[in-house]
Amino acid sequence: MSSNPGTRNQAGREPLDVDPTGEDPSAKDPMADEKVQLQLAIFEVTREAEGKSLDEIREMLLAAFSRHGVEPPPGTWVESVASSAYYGEPYLVDLSAAVAADAVVPAPNDEVRERLASARELQQEQLPAGIFPAPDEWNIPAGESAGGSTRTAPLTSLTRWEGGAVLALAALAVAAVLAVVAVRTGAGRAGTGRRRLDT
Repeated sequence: MSSNPGTRNQAGREPLDVDPTGEDPSAKDPMADEKVQLQLAIFEVTREAEGKSLDEIREMLLAAFSRHGVEPPPGTWVESVASSAYYGEPYLVDLSAAVAADAVVPAPNDEVRERLASARELQQEQLPAGIFPAPDEWNIPAGESAGGSTRTAPLTSLTRWEGGAVLALAALAVAAVLAVVAVRTGAGRAGTGRRRLDT
């Protein structure tokens, strides 16, 4: 399993058959089964991690990944998961995998089980048909609204030059105030010194 999704699809290869935004409920994640097995292993180890050192937890994770038939992810990822387990918090591979794993073996703590139960309820809700626009309606040309009418953006912000001028004037005002304060403070100290010399 790669920790860097950008390296999985080099130029010239077929694109993955997954919706990267997670907005298409019909898209299937080719790594879904592996992620569920990783999550089951993490739940198992987190449940048994109390009182163990980070090194022991890391070794427990590697053994659990092996038992579940998944390749161990990169070392830094395993370290992060071990650190979470050390504090009694199971690392969630992704929400779908965690929900699926929780249905097989309950998550190791009540708070996580409650969050996953809420996520499960949301996943099971059916949105009305036609709620999302068709893909050919997604690209709206600049200057047009969805209804086809031309829109104009209200001029509520300063141009770059005007904004820069305002900032420059503000900086000059602050500098002038600081100069006056410095002069008054210096004059007050000088007067105090003269009085001491006079006495």
